[in-house]
Amino acid sequence: MGTYGYCAPEYAMTGQLTVKSDVYSFGVVLLEIITGKRAIEDSKVGGEQNLVAWAKPLFKDRKTFTRMVDPRLQGAYPLRGLYQALAVAAMCVQEQPNLRPAIANVVTALNYLAMQKCDDDSQTVPQDGPMASPRTIKKGSGKKGDGSSDRPNERDRRTGRLR
Repeated sequence: MGTYGYCAPEYAMTGQLTVKSDVYSFGVVLLEIITGKRAIEDSKVGGEQNLVAWAKPLFKDRKTFTRMVDPRLQGAYPLRGLYQALAVAAMCVQEQPNLRPAIANVVTALNYLAMQKCDDDSQTVPQDGPMASPRTIKKGSGKKGDGSSDRPNERDRRTGRLR
């Protein structure tokens, strides 16, 4: 049997693997990356123990998306990218296999997400907590030595990596 926390519901019930079972498993891994949580947390209780069960109610309201993010990121991420990444993860972990996307569509969506640039001069990401204030992430001035370039987020055409 598959690894608990990663195996699709239909695989757990029938023991038969399909392409859509792999899509579900990938969705769990994507959620782990976004949240910084493990698929199964033995130290948690109830609904927080299973990552997918914990995330599903939060998928329903965009206002809760920032609560899902790994706190070690400290708000340093583009909000639009978060929405898109969580939308992909939510589609992948659908209960019914026929509602999950084909893996080729997942790859296309993630490639699109990876190629996005932040067009704003700053990006505000709200921080959770009663005393927290929004954190503003500003791009460099483009001057020598400030860690930025004339073209922020420029990708190498050969490798596709950010320069």
